[in-house]
Amino acid sequence: MRRTVLAAVLMSLSLPLAGCGAGGEPAPSATPGPSAPATAGPSQAASAGPSAVPTGKTFAWPDGLEATATVLGRLRPADHTDVQGGTVDERRLAGAREKLLGQSGEPLGLRVQLTNNGDTPLDLDAVEVQWVGVEVGGMARRAAADGGFEGELAPGGSATELSAWAVPDIVAVGYQVLVWPEGARNGAAGQFSGAVPGASLRPPQGDDHGH
Repeated sequence: MRRTVLAAVLMSLSLPLAGCGAGGEPAPSATPGPSAPATAGPSQAASAGPSAVPTGKTFAWPDGLEATATVLGRLRPADHTDVQGGTVDERRLAGAREKLLGQSGEPLGLRVQLTNNGDTPLDLDAVEVQWVGVEVGGMARRAAADGGFEGELAPGGSATELSAWAVPDIVAVGYQVLVWPEGARNGAAGQFSGAVPGASLRPPQGDDHGH
């Protein structure tokens, strides 16, 4: 009889221990629950920035700044630069072409307009523009500026820069013009996508296939 009572007491003491953790707190269930979504990194919606727009369209930043980048077409070498009139200084163009390292390309004009719809002035001296290839790679080289960004752009104001570029074929077939209001790689760049009509890849300049 005594052994039976003792066995019953020990059994009653062991039953709650299976459902308790340290300190008498309920132990976690061994049954796996539904898997939670992975949260190792930020969600795509949270990390995605503003999308690129076609050249000629307007790109807007959250602070109210807007930009429009427009490719003006091929420029003619001349003794002076007049991007709006379709010419570029021949000596400056030659210097930009040297940086292409023999790649074939064309001189093209670019107009970038900034409009400050925000509440604070914009330092135009910090603005940088890049023209890069996104299909093959490469980078266009600025030959000359005809009225560059300088000074300060007050709220409600607009400023326009005209520039001439030596654009290699590898860029012309598919590119993005990047406008950095706070300098290259600082903040978010305005992105303008496009391709030069009729552009195609040609052999590098000076490449002699006849020998």
